[in-house]
Amino acid sequence: MVPDEVEAIIEDHLMRYYLRRERPSLARVVSEIRSACGQQGFQQPTRRTVQRRLDAMDAREVMKAREGAKAARQRFAPVTGQNAAERPLDVVQIDHTPADVILVDSFERKPIGRPWVTLAIDITSRMVTGYHVSFEAPSRLSVALCLTQAVAPKAELLADLECAVPWPAQGKPRSIHVDNGRDFRSQAFQSACAEWGINLVYRPPGSPHFGGHIERLIGTMMGAVHLLPGTTQSSVAAKGGYDAEANAAMTLREFDRWFALEICRYNNSIHSSLNCTPVAKWDALAGEMSDDIPFDIEAFRVSFLPSAHRQVRRDGIHLFDLRYWSDALAGYVGRRDGKVVVRYDPRNLSAVWVELDGGRCVEARYRNLEIPPVSLWEYREAMQKARAMGKVGTNELVLAELIRQQRQIEGESRALTKAERRSRERNSSMKGLAADDRGSEGLRPVDTGDTSRPMFKVERW
Repeated sequence: MVPDEVEAIIEDHLMRYYLRRERPSLARVVSEIRSACGQQGFQQPTRRTVQRRLDAMDAREVMKAREGAKAARQRFAPVTGQNAAERPLDVVQIDHTPADVILVDSFERKPIGRPWVTLAIDITSRMVTGYHVSFEAPSRLSVALCLTQAVAPKAELLADLECAVPWPAQGKPRSIHVDNGRDFRSQAFQSACAEWGINLVYRPPGSPHFGGHIERLIGTMMGAVHLLPGTTQSSVAAKGGYDAEANAAMTLREFDRWFALEICRYNNSIHSSLNCTPVAKWDALAGEMSDDIPFDIEAFRVSFLPSAHRQVRRDGIHLFDLRYWSDALAGYVGRRDGKVVVRYDPRNLSAVWVELDGGRCVEARYRNLEIPPVSLWEYREAMQKARAMGKVGTNELVLAELIRQQRQIEGESRALTKAERRSRERNSSMKGLAADDRGSEGLRPVDTGDTSRPMFKVERW
């Protein structure tokens, strides 16, 4: 029987000296307890006695005192089942991550850095519904491109990959679970989700299990990335003496293709929590789904693009000191009832989409057809150069000439910096985007609100 006085000393020392963020060892506290009891003439308790008193305390409160409230929540808080879903597309989780691999440019095969990956996963079937790979940091554009691919049928993508395995994921998600990043928190992104009837749910602070499916997917995909040449591994310790930059070999386009094939492999492999493949799970529940694919995939993509508010002036829409026009804007010139929403794709500023009355969206093109298709990054670099040259208030023709000069230099130089090589890769991918655009075959008339009319080359005098 332990005397009450000894019990009081044990409790006092445990509360004052053991339950602290400095986390002293139990052996040290036991030594101090025995010393305090000996000084007062009491029988010294054994370590086992002190351990029993510690075991009788609330384990959650002990961890909270020694390791913090967050660690205690992660260890002891119940998972409430908020992510439960019965049908495919009930809940789709989206997140970004830097890929653990160094890529090279496609011109000189020199290292230029790590890409970012955006992934979307359906938590019912565990199927990856969409992805996006880019050198740009996460943004609304990353989310827009990932979501557009998630919603659209994959037949064309699989044909480009020359891949015969199924990827049936398509359709609009009923709910999207995301973290609290700025790209997901913007009012424009929230409005786009509301417009398409998508319930947007943010991860509650201190609830890591809420995004568990997407985080496990990211871990699985990065595990596969670690087998590629140029991998950075997941930590410095895991990387060891491996020189990632010296061994880097894949371009962004090659990595994008490899990553898509890896997703196909994942979707058609047995999932441990399903005891079947994600494709099989999706197919088994397909009868319970509605074919909820947006009628206009392009309209869906545009609605999630970055946006700005602008007035319709007599010479068109002004955005980034560039002017845009469409004949459909004529009736809105000089109206004083507010600005219109202008959406743009940073990869190609040659066109913008203007939201008019009733949510109708029209495409407006460069008013000055001398300007080549240009990315926002390339445009800003040209503007910086113009200001450095003292060309304040640079007009569009001077800008066009600066951009052409930059592209010529980038195309000819063999001694570019890493940043310049990244810029060249970015512009190269932008040109691929422009090649798919209807206006890439030649100059187009500035106007036409009727997009069904054929576009003809324009003869300049």
